[in-house]
Amino acid sequence: MNTNKMKLTALFSALIFLLPISSEAYFTTSQTATRITDNTALYTISFDFGFPTRDLVMPIGAIRDTTDEASPYIEYEFVDSDNEASILGTSAGIILTESEDVEIKNNQYFLPAGESARFSLVTLVTLPADSKEQDLALRVSHLPFTMVIDGNNLPAQLNPSELQYYITPSL
Repeated sequence: MNTNKMKLTALFSALIFLLPISSEAYFTTSQTATRITDNTALYTISFDFGFPTRDLVMPIGAIRDTTDEASPYIEYEFVDSDNEASILGTSAGIILTESEDVEIKNNQYFLPAGESARFSLVTLVTLPADSKEQDLALRVSHLPFTMVIDGNNLPAQLNPSELQYYITPSL
């Protein structure tokens, strides 16, 4: 009797750990901030994406926040310790991946259904030398992607409750 209960418990536990792998996934895995010079920093946010039954199209480009909901690019902003957006400095960002399952099609990443890949937003920022504002974090403000279902494109984006985790430590 106890053996059957133990087997059922083990099977249930195994299913709990296996089910998230087969479900839709889009979550951040790491966030880093590295000071390069007194006024230059490198920020990265890595995230996994993949769908079991849908192809995925992900932008390669990343731009500083434009508050344009229809932007085809991943958008980011720098925030201070009060969580207020900063307009100081110049920055450049790009999305990178090492996944062999990802192809580039039409200047975007393409990931086939049933696969998952890790993407990383890599951003370099340079602040003015006389800037007093140094405790900045990078936050993703807009993360669009497209699901391809039976050849039809379905544009989507992460919502604010999902994006709240896409923020680096402050520097």
